[in-house]
Amino acid sequence: MLITDSEGRFIEFNDAARLMLGYSREEFAKLRFHDIDLDSADEIRERRKRLFESGKASFEAVYRTKQRGSCRVRVFSRTLTAGGRELVHSIWHDIPDPAQAGMEPAEDGAKYRALFEGSPDAIFIADPETGTILDANPAACRLVAREREEIIGLHQSKLHHPRNDQLSRNNFERHVEETSGGGTTHLTRNTIVRPDGTEVPVEILAQTVSINGKKILQGVFRDVTERQRLDEALRTSEAFVKNILETVDEGFIVIDRDYKIVSANRAFLAQVKAPLEEVIGMHCHEVSHRSLKACYERGEDCSVRKTFETGNPHTALHVHYDKNKDPIYTEIKSYPLKDAQGNIVSAIEIINNVTEKKKLEEQLRHSQRMEAIGQLAGGIAHDFNNILTAVTGYGSLMKAKMGRDDPLRDYLDQMLDSAKRAASLTRGLLAFSRKQSISFRPENLNRIIGNVEKFLQRIIGEDINLRVRLAEQDLIVMADSGQIEQVLVNLATNAKDAMPDGGHLTISTDSVELGHDFIKVHGYGQLGSYALIVVSDTGAGIDEKARERIFEPFFTTKDVGKGTGLGLSIVYGIVKQHNGYVTCYSEPGKGTAFRIYLPTVKQQVPRRESDTQPPVKGGKETILIAEDDVTVRALVKEILEQYGYTVIVAVDGEDAINRFAEHQDSINLLILDVIMPKKNGKEVYEAIHKIRPDVEVLFSSGYTADVLSRKGVLEEDRQFIAKPISSMDLLRRVRERLDKRPV
Repeated sequence: MLITDSEGRFIEFNDAARLMLGYSREEFAKLRFHDIDLDSADEIRERRKRLFESGKASFEAVYRTKQRGSCRVRVFSRTLTAGGRELVHSIWHDIPDPAQAGMEPAEDGAKYRALFEGSPDAIFIADPETGTILDANPAACRLVAREREEIIGLHQSKLHHPRNDQLSRNNFERHVEETSGGGTTHLTRNTIVRPDGTEVPVEILAQTVSINGKKILQGVFRDVTERQRLDEALRTSEAFVKNILETVDEGFIVIDRDYKIVSANRAFLAQVKAPLEEVIGMHCHEVSHRSLKACYERGEDCSVRKTFETGNPHTALHVHYDKNKDPIYTEIKSYPLKDAQGNIVSAIEIINNVTEKKKLEEQLRHSQRMEAIGQLAGGIAHDFNNILTAVTGYGSLMKAKMGRDDPLRDYLDQMLDSAKRAASLTRGLLAFSRKQSISFRPENLNRIIGNVEKFLQRIIGEDINLRVRLAEQDLIVMADSGQIEQVLVNLATNAKDAMPDGGHLTISTDSVELGHDFIKVHGYGQLGSYALIVVSDTGAGIDEKARERIFEPFFTTKDVGKGTGLGLSIVYGIVKQHNGYVTCYSEPGKGTAFRIYLPTVKQQVPRRESDTQPPVKGGKETILIAEDDVTVRALVKEILEQYGYTVIVAVDGEDAINRFAEHQDSINLLILDVIMPKKNGKEVYEAIHKIRPDVEVLFSSGYTADVLSRKGVLEEDRQFIAKPISSMDLLRRVRERLDKRPV
């Protein structure tokens, strides 16, 4: 038994093959078939053609031996693939030469007998007409575990397993028919049963010979137990390796020295979207790069070429393309495959599709960029609110002192209106940076949309048809209804701009479950039940580059002066504050759809209480103001003093604690900026609270209440007033805190 490669090199062989030719193991390993095959070149080519076309072949051949000169051999060959290499597995049976063995001349019977008795193979002699066994050599007796006397006279079929009785008879008739002219039959297989019940698988080679003028049927039996075990082990090993390669989700191909693909697994075929028959035999760059030039010819790092040149593994990053020319971002790892002499005959290429990984990396970079922009936006809004506090505060004081007929009153109103728009812009920045104050409560999402529907119709105009399709069941979410309305208003405004000639705007709701598929596609998300809002239009659509930046603040595709670029960034910030997700689906000319996912809760929607503003009142109490911004500090002091309050001011945290210590018995209320030098508002309050636990506090900041609540600064929202501070709102909130004191 031998295994050779496609070029005739002996890869593996057993001792029987080595002894048959008479070479040592070292000599055998250096031989090739053409070194020992004595048949004509045409005949050899014909055999190889039959073998590689059908995958198997049987023939007789004459091979050169070291001692005998030559031997005639019956060969049974089949092709197989192992480790990406095409191999040939062959079984040889030595055929005695009748002329040398003296099978024809009767006087040479003794010579035949000697060969018969000394053969290591089991030989049975049978009557070709009756099938009766006439003789058996010692090897045959050992094979069937019987004495010669027990064997002679038996019908040949009695040697085999009873279940194969008909097979044995059919094979015998075939042997007789095919060897009647003196030829050797094709190989057949059967199973011998020994007296103790042991079953022995055998291969049988039959031949008709003439001994002393009488024709007999000679059957050479060979125990193939070990071969079957090895064959089964080989098949199991091949199946195991193939199963591994077909199971892994990385593309796996084997490439020969001509850069042609000789093997490919299912994952690779899925990547390139091509069947196996279109891949095998193709140059790897034709399949992977969809190019007539190899990657190294185009100046790219070629992993396989480096492996062939150095004999070492190599890694490279490439862009491959599938059958539809769509890009596949891949990480290539190549490893050498060597023959018994250490020569590199092919390379294994493992292709890891990192397209999704690149998408996730891009999503992470986008998220980090958005977070950084959000931090910047929040910081700008905080500082800007201090400026707006001064503008609106002093403007309100000026307006209160003006007569209704004052000619400067119109200018002042324009200034205050501009300040209001600036404050709205600041709220947008805070919403994007997720620092906008939000009051969460259980809300029915369908009711929020129903309440804002008429307002949305006025926004989009009469030439756009608004269609609202709400889910039948209530969708309860923890939300700030005003913020959700803001989301809908911003999306409707965007849709209107995308449909200057009219169209359809559709708002629908539904209940959905977010699963692993959503998380895998988008790279984020939490499993669970969500309320889904879909806002879709039939407008101009958005291209891919714009979609990548659509939620960034100040990014807009509108003409200069027609948009701030904050609408969708505000949407993004509000949805994130609600622990939700927002996605955009759009193509140029095919409209746009925003999908908003908000987690649902199993709670009842509470009844609403009417909101009434108390009248503005002053007082005689003493108030400590701690504010590092000099303009805001002066403004708040002036507003409070005009309404009768006594005001003590501090420029930072430490100054506030010192001033309180000086006047602790007279101070009734603290107004503390949250962010101050030396000590922040929380630290100041904690220090003063230890001195006077009953003192009331009102925090102020360009940041907002939800940020302070998460840090544990506030017990309730009424402890906080957001900048820019309105004069009337400040006076109402001060009065609320003072009136809360124990009587």
